[in-house]
Amino acid sequence: MLNIEIKSVLRDRTAMERRLEEVGAEHTVVLRQRDTFYAVPTGWLKLREIAGEPAELISYERPTDSAQARASAYSRQVLEDVEGWKALLGRVLPVDVVVQKERTLWMLDHTRIHLDRVEDLGDYIELETAVGEIGEEDARAECDRVIELLALDRGEFLSLPYRDLLG
Repeated sequence: MLNIEIKSVLRDRTAMERRLEEVGAEHTVVLRQRDTFYAVPTGWLKLREIAGEPAELISYERPTDSAQARASAYSRQVLEDVEGWKALLGRVLPVDVVVQKERTLWMLDHTRIHLDRVEDLGDYIELETAVGEIGEEDARAECDRVIELLALDRGEFLSLPYRDLLG
């Protein structure tokens, strides 16, 4: 699967929530997530645990040489036996970093908007525009439109995942 993504520091969460309501975004859910990252030779591999939901194993790759909107290729697998998977992965891959966050999810068209409160880092906003239904060119255009609607400062965009920001 493919997304067009950006990440930025979130300076004023309350103002952003008001802005999201103004532009017609739909508040969907608040999630408490624990992402355990494993050391792998390319990209990232994380085991995501969400309170009240099945765990997922997620691998993804995206460039980190630019903080601007960029493609992120990923695969997800729902895990039935999370403890068994942790034991198996822990036998062959060292744990790199654990990221704990509270994620408030909003939706606007094909774009998932995450307002994240990351333990030991602070508040961030992420946009993930799904390419699947609309194609990459239209997903890029939609991501740019959402950036403008939310008045995000492109100078504050970040190229690194939370894992690297914590490390």
